[in-house]
Amino acid sequence: MNRYKMLIGGLLISAIAIIVYTVLPQKMLSSSPKTKGSAKEAVQSSADAKKTAKLLASPKRNLREKTGADKQTSDESVDVSDGAKLSEKTKSEAKRAAAEKAVNAWEKLIDDLVASKEPSSAKQRAGVKEAFDQLDQGDQLDAIHRAVNLLPDSQFESLLGILYDKSENAEVLDIIFSDALNRSEDIKLPMMKELIKDNQHPMYFESARILDATGELDKMSGKTQTDADGTTETTTDN
Repeated sequence: MNRYKMLIGGLLISAIAIIVYTVLPQKMLSSSPKTKGSAKEAVQSSADAKKTAKLLASPKRNLREKTGADKQTSDESVDVSDGAKLSEKTKSEAKRAAAEKAVNAWEKLIDDLVASKEPSSAKQRAGVKEAFDQLDQGDQLDAIHRAVNLLPDSQFESLLGILYDKSENAEVLDIIFSDALNRSEDIKLPMMKELIKDNQHPMYFESARILDATGELDKMSGKTQTDADGTTETTTDN
């Protein structure tokens, strides 16, 4: 009986040993690839996570880059605006400087004419006309007032180049014309005779009226004049 028990016990031990040596290695072998696969999946997951993070970061970077570009564009717009304002300011300053230079040149020219002992000439008239046209329109009235107030009869005719130009400001022409009427006959009569040659000149009608009132217009047209003693004569222009 004891022998059978021992035999059965030995069989059980053998069976257990067989089971242990058979089942356990297979379990270990099956678990080993799983562990290896898990490690591989872990590495893949890490790579995917990095890739995802990179993709998520990319739009932000683009957004920053776009924001930077927009800022640069905005800065450039401000620079262009400031440049335009600076350019306008520079042009305004240059225009003001040119106007002041023209006024100074005119005043010096008039002072030189006042001091001159030489009679007025055609060249002188052209120079005065050129200097006057360089003046800013807002400075011309003051300039011509100064000229007529300072110039003597011997130099007044230097202004006739301005007077005979009908395209000049009518107020300027009237100032010169009105002042000439207070000058000597040697100045105003030839001046008015020249003005009535152009019926489009602003001073034409006033010149014709004065010449007609003084009888000069009839003399110019060759009509018969009656003298104070009652005699008549016919005059013609040479």
